[in-house]
Amino acid sequence: MKVGPCLLLVVGAVVLLGGAETRAAPLPPALLAPKGSRFEAAGRVVLHVGQPCTSQIMFDLRGKRVVWLAAPKRETALLTDAARHGLRVRVSGVWKRGAHSDCAFVEVTRATVEKRFLGIF
Repeated sequence: MKVGPCLLLVVGAVVLLGGAETRAAPLPPALLAPKGSRFEAAGRVVLHVGQPCTSQIMFDLRGKRVVWLAAPKRETALLTDAARHGLRVRVSGVWKRGAHSDCAFVEVTRATVEKRFLGIF
């Protein structure tokens, strides 16, 4: 029985793609820092995916590390807009702890969108 090259391509594609599932890469755990210490960093913010360790966590700040953020109403509006448009932000806040021992997040006290110069930076 002869098998044509087109059939081999189709079977090969089914075998290769059949087992491949689209999975989001797991996020590294949130950085643990002493409760009450100051925090300031810049990066891109995204909406927090999954079940947070405490209900206040709504955002992930992705800079050098992933940091979970909780923000009051004014900053939440700014961070949500930045997440939707892929803008870089500078965030200041205070480290807080959740109910679990490995649950640490930053309570945002100030958030600003970083300005781009000439649309290239």
